[in-house]
Amino acid sequence: MAVRDPATEWVRVQTYRRMTPSERIDIAAQMYEDAIALVRSSILYRSPGIAPDDLEYEVRRRVLPRGLAELTEPMRRARG
Repeated sequence: MAVRDPATEWVRVQTYRRMTPSERIDIAAQMYEDAIALVRSSILYRSPGIAPDDLEYEVRRRVLPRGLAELTEPMRRARG
């Protein structure tokens, strides 16, 4: 874990305290979307010919808690 400068950390905390809850949620949502895009591009880099449904399954498998993505698999197969 990185060591943070106490003065810089104080400025960061004060900045977040001045934000509205909505602004903080927007930041978290954007971070989540960026993470999903990073995972998706990583999968596409390793498997450029992956089918779109398989790609979405792999994204879920990597992002969701262990075992949860597998619970979605029967529904995905039923859709065809």
